[in-house]
Amino acid sequence: MRILFQLPFAASSVLLMDKTGRRPLLMVTATGACLGSILVGLGFLFQDYQQSKELTATLVFTGILVYSACFSAGMGGTPWVIMSEIFPINIKGQGGTLVTLANWFSSWIVTYSFNFIFQWSSAGSGSQHPNHA
Repeated sequence: MRILFQLPFAASSVLLMDKTGRRPLLMVTATGACLGSILVGLGFLFQDYQQSKELTATLVFTGILVYSACFSAGMGGTPWVIMSEIFPINIKGQGGTLVTLANWFSSWIVTYSFNFIFQWSSAGSGSQHPNHA
């Protein structure tokens, strides 16, 4: 289901990238992704203060959709295009390999560290606050 939502935004990225430029596209989509994250955070904040359940669900759902659309439209593919354009032809393979390795290694560190963050502060990792259990 999510792929059906993300696919049109990823496809529009191809057209927007050449029309508006890489930098403006990245800046606008990064701002949109930030806005989506803020909406999700506000949704969980309202849940923590036991406000309206409908408002919480709407904010979280809208925030996830906004983040997902903006990530697909810019932050998902544009850095890979820039990476392919930035290296000269004689080191394009080695440079691309190094950048991909760094990207995947960084993602692995974030994923691996989640268990430690969860043990250190379960409330800070998105689980239910201990006082409301």
